[in-house]
Amino acid sequence: MNCALYFGSFNPLHAGHIAIAKYVLQNCDVDSLRFVLTPENPFKSGSGTLENEKSRLERLQDAIKRFNDEYGGRPAEVSTVEFELPRPNYTYNTLEHLRRSEPQTRFSIIMGADNIANIERWYKWREILSEYQILVYPRRGFDSRALCKKYNATFLDAPLYDISSTMIREMAARGENTDNLTF
Repeated sequence: MNCALYFGSFNPLHAGHIAIAKYVLQNCDVDSLRFVLTPENPFKSGSGTLENEKSRLERLQDAIKRFNDEYGGRPAEVSTVEFELPRPNYTYNTLEHLRRSEPQTRFSIIMGADNIANIERWYKWREILSEYQILVYPRRGFDSRALCKKYNATFLDAPLYDISSTMIREMAARGENTDNLTF
């Protein structure tokens, strides 16, 4: 079984996340897709911008239920595996935990070009790149194809979604309506 893992803080989950998930389910060789909610990202630790993890989990579960009801294809799931692991959460540790607990499953990782551009800052990044397929979606300001070539990752020829959780939080703080951006 092939399972794509979409790691994130999802603070909040937005229409771009959903569009990428749908693209992967429709265009990649995956049997399932899991949104892996990260309670504590080592790169965002102490930033003060993360909503409470329980609230993010409830909102993510509600959104993925709606996604599955509307999408009608292979269902996506929400994984809380990182809630059970030591913190801060390192992707490699999560992947190794999943590989041990589900040896029959081949895992791939969905990430934006902004993340692969910084992969060398990640804990055990070489092991991640050599042991797992990386599916990279385009992000403005990054040469996604060149990064995929450099790191032997798979480029997702998906539309560019110029939206981020940071942008949504900033808009909400200014009192702007974000309903059409969130899911």
